[in-house]
Amino acid sequence: MIKEIKWVIIKWNQLWRTIWFPTANIRLEKDTIEDGTYKINIIIDTKIYHWAWSANNDKWLFESFIFDFNESIYDKEIEVIILEKIRNNYKFNNLEELKNQIQEDLKIIKEKNNYILTFWSFDLVHEWHKYFLSEAKKYWDILVTVLATDKNIKKFKGSDPLYNIEERVNHVKDLSISNIIISWDEENPLKWIDMYMPKIICLGYDQMWFSKELEAYIKKNKLDIEVIRIKPYKEDIFKSSLLKEKK
Repeated sequence: MIKEIKWVIIKWNQLWRTIWFPTANIRLEKDTIEDGTYKINIIIDTKIYHWAWSANNDKWLFESFIFDFNESIYDKEIEVIILEKIRNNYKFNNLEELKNQIQEDLKIIKEKNNYILTFWSFDLVHEWHKYFLSEAKKYWDILVTVLATDKNIKKFKGSDPLYNIEERVNHVKDLSISNIIISWDEENPLKWIDMYMPKIICLGYDQMWFSKELEAYIKKNKLDIEVIRIKPYKEDIFKSSLLKEKK
């Protein structure tokens, strides 16, 4: 189960720096999350970083190591997305054992590249779409965006799109958020789930088309996929139906 936390980085002991693993720490309410080492994403000033993080309820503390990052972020508020537990915590006989285990943890986490899928028409791309994709990307490593074909849009919405599929793909590429951009498959629209086996599928807050088919498919095939609804963003301004009326 994906868990989100917002907290402020605090100073703690400098033990980790002595074994070349500088960390950032946050104080937690006890039992916010069970003890263990986790794969997480952290958002600092809107940028996403991949981290390993150890939860310790005896200290009421999360201790973390961020990949390729060595900036001072004390007292800075961060957003933490806890993705997956890697192992339980246990005691080590010496610092060398601890260092070796951390290196192994980081290797495992770096090799665990998982996918997030998003499905949308992306006709008349605007700030909501940028927000939607940016929020979705927080939840794992590789963001795959599937665009509805022109035929699908007419089927779902009763009218042709303003832009054809090639134009819409280019508009999404211009946002520079999604790692992979593909179009819907007319014969097997859910094949991308089988191909990428995502941990997460993100839908829009008002995305009703396709939702029932998706939920039924996940249930029927007993897939370990979490569906997350992205909250609205200035919906009184950035909503496709409103913006199309102004064109």
